Amino acid sequence: MVKAYIAIGSNKGNREHNVIKALKKMEKGLTIKKISPFFTTPPEEGANGGFFINSVIEVETKFSPENLLLFLQNIEKSMGRKFPHKTGDERTIDLDIIFYGNIVIKTGNFFVPHPKYSKRYFVVFPLYEIAPLIKDPETGESISVIYRRLISNEDSKESR
Repeated sequence: MVKAYIAIGSNKGNREHNVIKALKKMEKGLTIKKISPFFTTPPEEGANGGFFINSVIEVETKFSPENLLLFLQNIEKSMGRKFPHKTGDERTIDLDIIFYGNIVIKTGNFFVPHPKYSKRYFVVFPLYEIAPLIKDPETGESISVIYRRLISNEDSKESR
């Protein structure tokens, strides 16, 4: 079994219900170990639609990284997400692999760790809530360090 971290987001329809439904679907193929609190964030990076409900979960899986990605994409499809989808589309559910063990993957359109996670408060904060001491396998930095840097950068933006 490999430990993986998955970010969950929804900004379309009944967001809380969507996240819970996705969690139930994920339980059919993964062992969910931890779930961060749900929290609400405004859409970022050109995303359309309303506010997001976000969370991060820690799972144990027997899936390979590629099969985990397919499993998550099938859940997204079953909940109405279109593939391919446009950047910025509203999301009934969005499931992203943040970490898969200590593996770094850079093939085609598949990247682990997720390439933008460390700049996204809506991923780093819930990850910090459930696993502050885990380390990014690419940089070796702990989530605590990444979280503090992100908060510090946000504070300096507000003081300008």
